[in-house]
Amino acid sequence: MLLVYFTAVSHLYAQTQADSVFYNTKQSQWLREKTGSWKVTMTLQPFKNTSPQIVHDLEAERTMIGALCMHEIMVPTRNSEPPLFERVSDLDYNKNEERWDYVTIDTRITGGIMYFTNFSQTTDSIVSYILNFTHPGFGPELKDRGNNVKIRNVIITVSPDHDIVKQYWKLTDSQEWLAVQYEYFRNK
Repeated sequence: MLLVYFTAVSHLYAQTQADSVFYNTKQSQWLREKTGSWKVTMTLQPFKNTSPQIVHDLEAERTMIGALCMHEIMVPTRNSEPPLFERVSDLDYNKNEERWDYVTIDTRITGGIMYFTNFSQTTDSIVSYILNFTHPGFGPELKDRGNNVKIRNVIITVSPDHDIVKQYWKLTDSQEWLAVQYEYFRNK
């Protein structure tokens, strides 16, 4: 009986030690430094040849799920102009495949869950892609709804208190343009 107890305790200790190693990786530390409350400004240019629209008064709360996943919830600030919405995203370092995974869902569009895949090994940003996304359509007439869109998502750290996320969209047979940008400033 003592042997079973010793084996179980040894296994639990070894697993705890292995799990705690993940918290010391550079990816985990980088994600952890991004947690907290952030003010966000969104710039939206849903069509290539239109003027960008700027949406102020957004806020994001970033928390960690385990060692390698940052969970973010973005909403309008209280008493703000934008309509109510919620944008939830997870940025995760996939240790098994040594790549970043990014997933988001936004109640402002009908696109469902958007999965981005990371192929790039850049060191100053995280670049991921959606290779086939159905355009949700914009405006009352839902312009471009149903067209295929490819999205290149770029996450840039400007400073410890300033991040930018840029989404470049490309409709079939057209040139890429900066369609969405989120600029984050840490609340002090």
